[in-house]
Amino acid sequence: MEQTSPVIAVEISDNSKVGKISITAASQSSCPPTCPLRGAGCYAEVGRANLVTSRLNLSQVTDPVYIAKLEAEAIRKLSGRRMLRLHVVGDCYVDEGAQILAEAAAEHTAKLGKPVFTYTHGHSTKRSSWGSISVLRSCEKFEQVEQAHKDGFAAAMGVESHESKKAYRKNGFTIIPCPQQTGSVKDCAQCKLCSQDKKLHSKRAVIAFAIHGAREKAAREVLNRLHN
Repeated sequence: MEQTSPVIAVEISDNSKVGKISITAASQSSCPPTCPLRGAGCYAEVGRANLVTSRLNLSQVTDPVYIAKLEAEAIRKLSGRRMLRLHVVGDCYVDEGAQILAEAAAEHTAKLGKPVFTYTHGHSTKRSSWGSISVLRSCEKFEQVEQAHKDGFAAAMGVESHESKKAYRKNGFTIIPCPQQTGSVKDCAQCKLCSQDKKLHSKRAVIAFAIHGAREKAAREVLNRLHN
């Protein structure tokens, strides 16, 4: 009986949010156990995304490093013609795994110069382990944003809602509401902000993502609990 793989790579996504770019997804065994949204508002656990998540989670492969190795193999099979978003489902929370993905991502970019980007709740990984991947550390509290910046990461932060499309200042950082969510751009393929983490970090800019989806209430409760 053929074993279920814990990873997939797609040449051209049909996800309307990310647009016509390449993507990968990995089982939630690749996610840090400390992620506060696991089972409590994670967007990957509802709707069409959950169909992929549930299938990948059937895999008996649970070692995060081995999952990263399989994901790297899948990345190398992509054409390199498009920007690549890692982990529309899944993550990487160990340095060895991030280094493995960084090697494959560098090869992807070397083909035709297309960037690779992702987000991580793996707050213990070193920025250097991710190599040329544009990686934004996912945060729920502003203290985490400040720590991410100290650790060399640009940050993405979950917020309850966007009051407007305009960027605003907070605690010495510029908070940019996700342009795709506010309707300023159609998709990630058009925006490309998150593929420029070095620029975001140097400008102390943070991408804010408003809670959305069928599990919005659960995610909102997580944010309220963390903030209080």
